[in-house]
Amino acid sequence: MGAIVVLIILLASLRTLADIYTDGLWFSSVGFHDVFSTLLVIKLGLFGVFGAIFFVVMWVNLIVCDRLASNDLGAAQKDEVVRRYQQIVRPYAGRLYIGLALVMALIAASGTIGEWQNWILFRHGGDFGVKDPQFHKDVGFYVFKLPFMNFVVDWTLAILIVTLIVTIIFHYLNGGIQPQRGIPRVRPPVKAHLSVLLALIALTKAAGYVLQRWGLVNAHDGYVDGAGYTDVHARLPAQSLLIVVSIFAAAILLFNIRRQGWTLPVLAVGIWAFVALVVGVIYPALLQTLKVTPAQASLEAPYIQRNIDATRDAYNVSHVEVKAFAATNSVSTAQVDESQATLNNIRLWDPDNSITLQTFDQQQRGGRSYYTFPSLGVDRYTIDGQVTPVLIGVREVSPSNLPSQSWVNLHLQFTHGEGAVVALANQSQSNGQSSGNPVYGIKDIPPISSKGLPKITQPNIYFALGDSGYVVANTKQLENSATDVESHYSSTGGVQISSLLTRAAFALRLGDFNLLISDQITNKSRMMFVRDPVKIAEKAAPFLTFNQDPYAVVTKNGDIYWIVDGYTTTNNYPYSQNADTQDVAAGSSLPGSYNYVRNSVKVVINAYTGKTTFYNVDPNDPILRAYQAAFPHMFTPLSKMSADLQAHLRYPPDIFSIQSAIYGRYHLTSPSQFYAESSAWQLSPTAGAGTQSQALQVQVTLNQENQVIAQSAARMAPLYQVSALPGSSTQTFTVTDAYVPASQSSVSGSNNLNLSAFMIGTSDPGDYGKLTVYRTPQGTPGPANADQYIQADHTVSSDITLYDQHGSEVLLGNTLMVPVGNSIIYLRPFYVASSSNPLPQLTDVIGVLGQKVVVEPSLSQTLSILLNTVIATPGASSGGGSSTGPATGTVPTQVQQDLTAAQSYYQQALVALKAGDLGTYQSDIVAMNGEIQSAQAALKAAAGAASTTTTTTTPAKTPTTTTTTTKSKTSQPSKAKSPTTTEPKDSTTSTTLATAAAPTRR
Repeated sequence: MGAIVVLIILLASLRTLADIYTDGLWFSSVGFHDVFSTLLVIKLGLFGVFGAIFFVVMWVNLIVCDRLASNDLGAAQKDEVVRRYQQIVRPYAGRLYIGLALVMALIAASGTIGEWQNWILFRHGGDFGVKDPQFHKDVGFYVFKLPFMNFVVDWTLAILIVTLIVTIIFHYLNGGIQPQRGIPRVRPPVKAHLSVLLALIALTKAAGYVLQRWGLVNAHDGYVDGAGYTDVHARLPAQSLLIVVSIFAAAILLFNIRRQGWTLPVLAVGIWAFVALVVGVIYPALLQTLKVTPAQASLEAPYIQRNIDATRDAYNVSHVEVKAFAATNSVSTAQVDESQATLNNIRLWDPDNSITLQTFDQQQRGGRSYYTFPSLGVDRYTIDGQVTPVLIGVREVSPSNLPSQSWVNLHLQFTHGEGAVVALANQSQSNGQSSGNPVYGIKDIPPISSKGLPKITQPNIYFALGDSGYVVANTKQLENSATDVESHYSSTGGVQISSLLTRAAFALRLGDFNLLISDQITNKSRMMFVRDPVKIAEKAAPFLTFNQDPYAVVTKNGDIYWIVDGYTTTNNYPYSQNADTQDVAAGSSLPGSYNYVRNSVKVVINAYTGKTTFYNVDPNDPILRAYQAAFPHMFTPLSKMSADLQAHLRYPPDIFSIQSAIYGRYHLTSPSQFYAESSAWQLSPTAGAGTQSQALQVQVTLNQENQVIAQSAARMAPLYQVSALPGSSTQTFTVTDAYVPASQSSVSGSNNLNLSAFMIGTSDPGDYGKLTVYRTPQGTPGPANADQYIQADHTVSSDITLYDQHGSEVLLGNTLMVPVGNSIIYLRPFYVASSSNPLPQLTDVIGVLGQKVVVEPSLSQTLSILLNTVIATPGASSGGGSSTGPATGTVPTQVQQDLTAAQSYYQQALVALKAGDLGTYQSDIVAMNGEIQSAQAALKAAAGAASTTTTTTTPAKTPTTTTTTTKSKTSQPSKAKSPTTTEPKDSTTSTTLATAAAPTRR
């Protein structure tokens, strides 16, 4: 049995050693071996130091127990446990004490390893340059010093209590404590020993009370986080008194060494317990109930001000620029002209996994079932001299879809993905049957670049999202290639398997014996077992938090990189509000509890070589400075990042989401206004993207048993767009969130969903991270209002009913906010996909201005009618998706008359269809098409060559109290049957099959 135990311990140790050894190899392969060695030394140091302290304390006290053992056990010998201990164990007491102290020390020390991060900050942390308003200490004391000091005091208290318990047990076994009726008989020397331990516990509690006083600046029991009125006027004096009482109790217990009685220890403990209960618990509760709560607004005002100031600093929203925005319901022709670049860049393709990702997956697999796109990123590239929004995805291998699940296929042959795909997010190509597909700037295998986008020179993707398994590259086995020309890996990514020891270590770590016996692996092969960009960043820098949704970038030299955003956080910033009290959009990668955050790091990872660089993008962040001091060779200044990569940095959604949520309440800087909350904002509810729903999305909160404990309206996620800021003509990459009046209602129903303001963040170099809030007048429709108008609209509902049946489903994109002049228009792309073989096609674009709803087959048509002017955009293209340029103009009367007649025929057709009269329905559709063709001819004559695909009309003036929809399509689809979709035959084209009775829509 002993041999088996030893063998198990040996195998477990070998696995641990293999993990440590291979981790060291991995850190060296990515150039961060000093990080590995520093962390290892710190963890071993903490384990060793605290373990040694516990061992000494426990061993010394056990020796004292042995020295104070009674020679005359007397009545204690009657106890069977004591008698057996004295006969069997006591002769080996010396070895027992060492063994017991060592085992307990190992257990106690193991819990200290997790304090490595607090130790790094304690050792290397400096000042913030800001003092807290209560104790006037620098914020760095609370962030860097106090957490580790708290740990030391708590750990010391714990080991003293454990030592006291163990000491009592061994005094009992040695006869120093003998049970009897009533109070046990305790020998005087034992009383003295126990008094010393109790005195040390009392002194440790006194130290704990000192730290608790400082910790009040992060209290969570008041109206806001931080020390409030009750904390300052009751708990703070109580803790000061408890410090004195604890020291007094320690003095009494030490004096008891001479008295060696029970009276003084009982008196000391009794006084401490009484003061702790009355002064520390009862009095603060009474003060809060009887004085503070009835006058909370006035008494808490100074502390609310502290919270406001600290929170705005901690979340970096103190310098948000605030501007007024008129938000009118009319747009002049001059304003449309000024906004043409923004209108051209409206995003038609939504990156939601249920929409464009499905289209990428179907059209760009390259004829290989095992390729997939885990996610799409939103970015911008300069195309034909214009900043253009794009969606970018990386073609990766899906192991579960491999034709064979053999070990060679999984780990040696299908090792990498192939190239990136870039779609112009603002353009859609028509296949002639009223359906739209993305316009690709980079597509196919091998990658083909057009429209001025970079040519990919190294398409092989060895490091990509979702790559959780390991592969061995550059073996004797040729590796997969979508071009059917297999090859070998020829770079330095991963760990070189240069020896039998390395192979054995990886075989043990990964639990795969094939790694040890395979003859395909050579000493030049490279083990890649950390391949996901996020996992690479987390492993290399475990002290940072990372965005879980990185995006790919194709640089001008043809390489593909991943960009991962890194954050520094703490929950120890004095008086700052904790983020877990905010209602933010779901899906944030930030930790659950923090009250300070900075986006201080950008991690850039080469998708082929795995080369990883951590860029310091916020050198003023004190927390990052502490880590930089601990790991001096890890971070690279942002100035050394290429201008090409800097042009693709984006302000990350996680930090923007929490900043916008925080600012919704903390734009109120007056304590009285803040307390009243009458002007507070919250992020707008959203209908989200995906399958059409009549209701706003609901965010569900679950407990540990996966039971629903709360429901709230899901909040709007940050939306990326290329547009001009209000009042500017320069196109920039922006991220937007919208505000509505704050409400305590759990799920928005009758809540006020009008727009209060909207926040825009910028990402371009020079303005990176700049936040601007635009306040709107009362009654301005918000995104949720726009969704409601869309859902209530008869024409939209008819289209949804038409398409959402017979194997097809309707998908709606996120509601986009687009400032145009002094107005806000809302746009929502409308897609149709087959339920059995999803290939979403862009069929319509829905626009909302005020309460006016327009739905048309193209963006240009929707905008033309919505804004009462002729507009052509890249998204209005037919075939190739290109445009001759924007155009605006007045609308001829003839066009208006023709389209009004077409609208009338269309409504008659709907009535006939509902009645089942397909003959009348068809004749009305033919008449409608005739009127539309007449309108097109009149428009061409009036507008010249402005756009061959633009259809416009001037709708009747919209009443301010009703929702008006204008819908006038160049070719109305048949309503007899819903369209279906089929997977394209190759990677470059797709066909939408409509029913025989359905005429073309464009």
